[in-house]
Amino acid sequence: MKKILFPTDLSAAAERAFIYALHIADNMGAELITLHVYQKPEVRGGGLPHTLSEFYESYDLDEFENFKDSIPVLRNIQRKEGFESLSVQHLLKSGRTVETVLQVANEEKVDMIVMGTTGARGLKEIFIGSVAGEVLENGNCPVLAIPEKAEFDGKIDDIAFAVNYQDEEVQAFEQIAELCRAFNAKIHCLNVDLSHTEGYRHEMEEFKAKLPAYPNIEFEVLQSTDIREGLTQYMETHKVDVLVMVTHKRNFFQELLRYSHAKEMSYHCNMPLLSIPAHTLD
Repeated sequence: MKKILFPTDLSAAAERAFIYALHIADNMGAELITLHVYQKPEVRGGGLPHTLSEFYESYDLDEFENFKDSIPVLRNIQRKEGFESLSVQHLLKSGRTVETVLQVANEEKVDMIVMGTTGARGLKEIFIGSVAGEVLENGNCPVLAIPEKAEFDGKIDDIAFAVNYQDEEVQAFEQIAELCRAFNAKIHCLNVDLSHTEGYRHEMEEFKAKLPAYPNIEFEVLQSTDIREGLTQYMETHKVDVLVMVTHKRNFFQELLRYSHAKEMSYHCNMPLLSIPAHTLD
């Protein structure tokens, strides 16, 4: 992992998520890029060109001043957390939030996007509502979503991987293992059995046989009538730090017929969610 992108809306929630980004970048030996995206307001009416030009220049200046004022705050957090030597680049871009985040992620060839899931304007929408689908479906790297209420002690000791015994999940496992090795974390490989059939346990054994070796891992089939409830209960009991799910591209009608579990977890779970886009896996 060489680059991590951290979009920020300059809110207090984003500052808390920044701590996660710092720890991950440091443990993974990666460069961290912060990105603030702002969108110029639309002005309609009969204003003169030079008047509009002055307005936009003033707006750009205000945004730049806000961004400039926020950098010392981020640097103070970086220093307080003990990462003064970490390479951090700060970017300011004008445009639509989601499109600009994805564009920068592609241009910089980042390996992961780390972001808060609540806060102010732009970022609040990224994992809430239909905008979430654009990031999950069109992003070309894993996205780690940090809920506003997530509590971080500076360590990632336990990572849960929710699986449905798909080949793409086997392919995603190496990415998960790379993150876990950096933190010396335990992997909890979980499947929620909604049908309460013995065959699910056999499928877990078959899935286990396909995975490369990892020294600290356990496999659990959870009995529940609800996927979110089953995962949440397990994660709270075992004090899991991050939940990982492989996410899929879906067209509009598929979204109506089958609600994305990853999106649902991002709404209701108070711990970080790492989504790995299936279309990026070989």
